[in-house]
Amino acid sequence: MRSLTLVPSGIPAVGDIPWGSHFCNFYATAQDLADSLVPFFKAGLEHNEKCLWVTSEPFHVEDAKAALRTAVPRLESYLQEGRIDIIDHREWYLRSGETQADEVLQGWVDRKEQALARGLSGLRLTGNTAWLEAKDWKNFTQYETQVNQAFRQHEILALCSYCLHRCEPMGILDVVRNHQFAVARREGEWEVLESASLKLAKEELRRLNEELEHRVVERTAALEAALQERQRAEQEALAAVRVREEFLSMASHELKTPLTSLSLQLELVKAGLAGAEGPLAQKMPPKLQTMERQLSRLNALNDSLLDVTTLSGGQLRLEPRHVELVALVRDAVERLEPDFSRAGCEVRLEAEAEVWGWWDPLRLDQVVVNLLTNASKYGRGKPIHLQVQRRSGSVALRVKDQGIGITAEAQTRLFRKFERAVPSQHYGGLGLGLYISRTLVEAMGGSIQVDSRLGEGATFTVSLPCESGLPQV
Repeated sequence: MRSLTLVPSGIPAVGDIPWGSHFCNFYATAQDLADSLVPFFKAGLEHNEKCLWVTSEPFHVEDAKAALRTAVPRLESYLQEGRIDIIDHREWYLRSGETQADEVLQGWVDRKEQALARGLSGLRLTGNTAWLEAKDWKNFTQYETQVNQAFRQHEILALCSYCLHRCEPMGILDVVRNHQFAVARREGEWEVLESASLKLAKEELRRLNEELEHRVVERTAALEAALQERQRAEQEALAAVRVREEFLSMASHELKTPLTSLSLQLELVKAGLAGAEGPLAQKMPPKLQTMERQLSRLNALNDSLLDVTTLSGGQLRLEPRHVELVALVRDAVERLEPDFSRAGCEVRLEAEAEVWGWWDPLRLDQVVVNLLTNASKYGRGKPIHLQVQRRSGSVALRVKDQGIGITAEAQTRLFRKFERAVPSQHYGGLGLGLYISRTLVEAMGGSIQVDSRLGEGATFTVSLPCESGLPQV
């Protein structure tokens, strides 16, 4: 299917025409012929087309080259490159001694296919009919009828030249009938005869092109505006994030000092109570116990804020050591036993043989504690199952609770900053623990994922390399 794109004819009186156009040129003198064909081929060479000029009286091959050379300085290069062929009519129409319509027609189409294969836009051609004898006129008229139908489906522009002095009146009617339109160049003046249907087609193509260009301009402007708006929004968002990060960093550092002071004061009070007889837990007033728990919670929240500012600023530094994972998990479970008791959660640990690896023990403990704390928070009153399972070159730590579960939508954002599985007013927290855990696990060359269904608990799986060294961080 040929393109509907208009291409320049090069002839001022004709303008742009669509591919598949087959029109004729009536001329009286050699100069009239040159005035039509030279600009016709000049336009084709300038628009990446293959050109074929079949000559006859009064223009032979050398005459055509001389006339074209004045308008196309690079003509020799085009000839060498095969961008234009200028040949005598006997080499084209009379190769077998007489005109074979099918053979000639197929020759044009083959040239067009070769042009497209070379990356050219199409084929622009002309053939001068001055060589025709009266006895050949009828057959050639039938050939022109075939051409007029066939070229409509191809990237071909065809301009046939007829000498007015050699055409009988009825012959002129035959020529006009077998071409989409005709042009005549006489004594420097142009005449154009075209059908109403061609005029309408050209006008419709121009209208469609103008409409398309208008839409392209509008769409381009809209896209540019949207891009600018997006860039502005991104810049504002990044600025807001920077402000937030700076505030969190400043606030967490400012809170660290008073929290440390309160912790020291509480330890002094506890030390004084320890001097009396009896277990310390029985001597601590309930309000003091509440103060201890809340102070511990504040310290944990503030530590999370400090970790986030460290991770966001790219300041994380790991200190890998030879660590045994099962012992590290058991130690974390023992330290969190008071929390499990308050939550009514029984912790079961399933582990095979020892599993050693090169990990940062403090950061790995932080991940394990965070997962266990979440399990007791969301699975209150129900068992927590831990499993350490060695694989080929890696180890998997699974923490499974039987709590409220996590929706599929929440799972997609669970490991981002300030994201929670459920609203914070129900369970507290800043939504930073899993973000920190993911970042730490990935920094140690591993991964973390969640598997859960609403109402059926959640399983968090941490996978870590346990035989190779850690990546550089």
